[in-house]
Amino acid sequence: MLIRRRSGHTLWCVQPPWKWGTNCIWLSFAVLCLTMLSLVCLQTGLMLHLGSRDPGVPSNFTRTLFQDIQISSERNKTLKLPSAARSVNQNLEITTQTLTEDSFFSRIRKFWQRLEKVLAGFQQLIKVSHSIFPARPLPWPVWQKKLSSQVLSPRLRQVFQNYQSMNKYQVPSGAGQRLNNPYLTGMDLLCQLKSRVNVSTVLGDEGPFAEPIWRGMLPQRSLAEELGHLKTCAVVSSAGSMLGSGLGNEIDSHNAVLRFNGAPTTGYEHDVGTKTTLRLVNSQLMASPEQHFLEGQLYAQGTLVAWDPAPYPGDLEEWYKSPDYPLFEPFRTLRAKRPWQLFHLLHPRLQWELWELVQEGADEQVQRNPPSSGLLGTVLMMSLCELVHVYEFLPSQRQSHRCHYYQDFSDDACTLGAYHPLLFEKNLVRRMNRGTQADLAQRGCVTLPGFQVLNCPHKAKILNRV
Repeated sequence: MLIRRRSGHTLWCVQPPWKWGTNCIWLSFAVLCLTMLSLVCLQTGLMLHLGSRDPGVPSNFTRTLFQDIQISSERNKTLKLPSAARSVNQNLEITTQTLTEDSFFSRIRKFWQRLEKVLAGFQQLIKVSHSIFPARPLPWPVWQKKLSSQVLSPRLRQVFQNYQSMNKYQVPSGAGQRLNNPYLTGMDLLCQLKSRVNVSTVLGDEGPFAEPIWRGMLPQRSLAEELGHLKTCAVVSSAGSMLGSGLGNEIDSHNAVLRFNGAPTTGYEHDVGTKTTLRLVNSQLMASPEQHFLEGQLYAQGTLVAWDPAPYPGDLEEWYKSPDYPLFEPFRTLRAKRPWQLFHLLHPRLQWELWELVQEGADEQVQRNPPSSGLLGTVLMMSLCELVHVYEFLPSQRQSHRCHYYQDFSDDACTLGAYHPLLFEKNLVRRMNRGTQADLAQRGCVTLPGFQVLNCPHKAKILNRV
């Protein structure tokens, strides 16, 4: 297409730029700006390319390193980068900033000096990367012993210490500190769990939920009354080690199956089964638009049970005033949208009664944060069923760094814990396990008796000992 000039020349656009004249001054300026911008982008891209080609650094290593951990669980807000990683990140930011602020040609000499510092930082990062990301999971026999925070990598140990010093949920000093519990038998621990932990869901006439705005929203009957008698139940972890398990048919053979958060079955039927009786979801998932909680068909199946971290010790009124995540509005919205679907709220006192047992069973201070969904779901099913099989809460010999069987993401925190006192929860469950070592090694299966069949003749003696 030919563009006509006022002077009457029709082929002026094919002339050299220096002959365009004053009528094309803005076009000339635009071409000059585009040329300079292209050179800056080319030089910056070259720098980043060279930095990522340092020998021994995988192509996606930097992206993985600076990625925030909280998948899964879910919420490691206080994680800090290793000092070597921070220095590398700062060098990259400084180099990019100076290239754009100063004259391009005046920065060529200093660019190579900056590049040498970046490469030196990567070399330092490689030296510590083995401690940041261990080459393999903990050896499986180690899980048969009592574990402590000493098995954590330097990164997770720092996170562990950070959470020890935090007290977001106002846990008083000395809470959960009792003698003898680290040395109780598995049956004693089971009886303590039955006698001291009150597993219940919020009913429609309790505390702030008796207000008119909640009328008809909360169930009038308990979850046990809604579901009826359950003989055998399966708790299916979302752990990556469920892949390749081939446990689908075994899981579906139970009377009821509990799953967690957004764990799917479609495409994974051979390993995790198809049946979903209950789904325990946390408040973070409910409040996150990316999870599509209100629209997703995954959450339209079975009975839903939601939970949210509450201030210690789980007072209903205090929790209602300041939930950790805004779960009450999506709860009401979903109840109005699907009034036929059973949807319960887990009473917040459960999480802290359970946390106290976890702390009592440890020889050291644990994270002052609520237990994981995995432990909450396990105890919930123990209150509903005669016999509970928990799959891959304790790792089998298929253990891996993969967080979830349905996501390609790996991190030790998903197994050993960061926000949740997961390492100490697993110790507690290991001691209560009534199954065999072969079940655990081959199937990742923990066997626990339900509260209704658990016979505790020495209940008074147990309570006196603590």
